[in-house]
Amino acid sequence: MAPILLWLILFLCLLISVVKYLMGLLLRWSFPGSKIKKDYTWQPTVSVLLPCYNEGKTVYETIESISRSNYPAEKFEVIAQDDCSVDDSYEWIQKAQRDFTNIRIRSGRNVVNCGKARTVCNALEHSEAEIIISIDSDCIFHHDVIRELMSCFSEPKIGSVGGRVGVRNPNDSAITAVQTIIYYSAFTLYKIPENWTRSVCCISGCLFAIRRSLMLELEPAIRGRNWFGIPVNQGEDRFLTHQTLLRGYGTYINNDALCWTTVPTTLSQLFKQQLRWRRSGIRDFFFTLKTLPQHVWKLHPNTVFTLVLTPLGTMVSMIVIVTMLIADPLAWAGPAPFFMYLGLAAIASWVIARYSPKETLRHPLAFGCYIAWSLVSTIFITPLALLTMDSADWGTRAKVPEPQPTPQEVPVGNISH
Repeated sequence: MAPILLWLILFLCLLISVVKYLMGLLLRWSFPGSKIKKDYTWQPTVSVLLPCYNEGKTVYETIESISRSNYPAEKFEVIAQDDCSVDDSYEWIQKAQRDFTNIRIRSGRNVVNCGKARTVCNALEHSEAEIIISIDSDCIFHHDVIRELMSCFSEPKIGSVGGRVGVRNPNDSAITAVQTIIYYSAFTLYKIPENWTRSVCCISGCLFAIRRSLMLELEPAIRGRNWFGIPVNQGEDRFLTHQTLLRGYGTYINNDALCWTTVPTTLSQLFKQQLRWRRSGIRDFFFTLKTLPQHVWKLHPNTVFTLVLTPLGTMVSMIVIVTMLIADPLAWAGPAPFFMYLGLAAIASWVIARYSPKETLRHPLAFGCYIAWSLVSTIFITPLALLTMDSADWGTRAKVPEPQPTPQEVPVGNISH
């Protein structure tokens, strides 16, 4: 009875995913009204919070891209907060202050290393803007990003808005090619049904805009997050999105607000990143179950399905796949799964080449290796995430300390705090 129940749960979760992709296609092409009504005349003040840890020169490139934004310079600022990097990241932030004087840039450094979530909160203390944009320190802005994100906040009940995250290094390896297809399909299809009901369940921390009043309301909860008394420093993007919904606001992804991020190029880096994300999803799942009546009565059914069935499917599939491999170790290696993924890769690569040329794949069929990665992810990452929920590191950005050059003064006009 138990195996049959597991298979039924897994089938239901997979069915929901398939339906979401099909609905994404339908809504994208047939129901333009599912998109938010943008108002480009609405131009609130904006603070771009940039938490940084061991990012090196990339943080300079990030600030450079922000400095080219098509948004009134007097209405936005960058607040870069370094989390005690052991490389030269802070010096690159200071160089950006000296070089990009056309915008206001503030910089600061944590007294002790405290993780991304609390670094964002430390940067927030220096903002007085109406809207907060929290980004990753390797996020490269399209010049219209701020303008696009702000146009969505003209809808009063929208609390948080995200953008589409593109892959900056799609052709570095087969691993980056796989991620390029996954990122593209997730933003342009999978999240569309959530957009339709203004109930996106996880806005990426690469590009996350939120009303400052709401962010201030949530800040104590962000600082106080813990897992059975152990502080939690990861997954603040999922946490903020979830809390936005619970407070009666809508959430939305504006695919016209485009940024690019550098994705992991090795299996080791990818494993660390996915482990961090899986921990975040599992924590959120248990929180949802703990407060399920509150969710059922307050949120749209689409939201509840996504919050419950997506992580549940991940955990159930782990048990099902392990059981399947024990019974027949070569079941996954048949030609049918491989050719199915090759077919999906060919279609997805053609779509990306046509609609996002910057992410065109030189070796599109590399996505065929996704079947092997999905097994690794399901069998190893999920149980490891369950056993390491108290981890607090920055994951892929850990480095050995390097000699630090003497800090240079910042000219008047940009500020260090």
